[in-house]
Amino acid sequence: MLKVYILLLLTSLIFSIIAGFPLIKLLRNIGVNQYIREEGPKDHLATKRDTPTIGGIIFLIPTFIISSTILYIYKSLITLDLIVVLLATLIIAISGFLDDFLKLKRKHNKGISGWFKLFVQLIISIIIFMLYKGDQNILYLVWVFLIFAGSCNSFNLTDGLDGLAASVSIASLCGLAYLLNSQFNYDLTIFSVILIGSLVGFLYLNRYPAKVFMGDTGSLAIGAAIGSLALVSGNGLYLLIFAIVPVLEAISVILQVASCKLSKKFLNKDIRIFKMTPLHHHFELLGWKETTIVKCFFFIQAICTLIGILVINSH
Repeated sequence: MLKVYILLLLTSLIFSIIAGFPLIKLLRNIGVNQYIREEGPKDHLATKRDTPTIGGIIFLIPTFIISSTILYIYKSLITLDLIVVLLATLIIAISGFLDDFLKLKRKHNKGISGWFKLFVQLIISIIIFMLYKGDQNILYLVWVFLIFAGSCNSFNLTDGLDGLAASVSIASLCGLAYLLNSQFNYDLTIFSVILIGSLVGFLYLNRYPAKVFMGDTGSLAIGAAIGSLALVSGNGLYLLIFAIVPVLEAISVILQVASCKLSKKFLNKDIRIFKMTPLHHHFELLGWKETTIVKCFFFIQAICTLIGILVINSH
């Protein structure tokens, strides 16, 4: 299978790079440029504003085309697990695309509401729960929702610096692919490898200084893919190590919001734990270079992924 994985990885990588350049040109021509949130780091307003967004299509199109082609040729790989993962990724990608589209139409960094995103994520979580653990109590549904919605939104929060979300996602997926292969889930492993290759190709275009951003189209879809892969294979807990950077990004936001609200309520002061969240912005305001933050976060995720692989091998 190793030769098959390498072939699929290289095919998706080359596909995404070849498709990337004309897609970036198309996005530029139609004026699909990123709108930067006003409360974010001030230098982003100058350095990132005119960069094309919705670049998630650069790695999603190869992923779905190659995956569909493989399934058409090898129908034995068509399983409920893979269908659920593909549909969950596609639906969340569409919601992300709608979010990006509305931001561009309104010329503001606000698209669809967070509640709508959570509603879509809840519906998918309920479907996964009914298909796999319908005989369990309702608490398991809460667990499924926390894993799926948490994955979608934490990877979305991680997307804030050139190459950050893509590089961290590649490290996360490598660990997950290794785990899935060790469990003989070859259908899910193949999808993971294809997505890894497509993301590596995208990273070539998204590295600093980025020629394109993935947008919510891409970051939400990555989270959906990783969350659903973990859930249908029964490996939700592994995301605590295979997605440690996105988890920390999400925790930083939660802690920041909680500290602000509690300090205002009880102390009548605005006390913040971090200079800005998500976590990568905190280090930006400390004076770290963008490329240094991306390298450090990727290194942390890669090390944790290796630790997870060692844990798998020890069992």
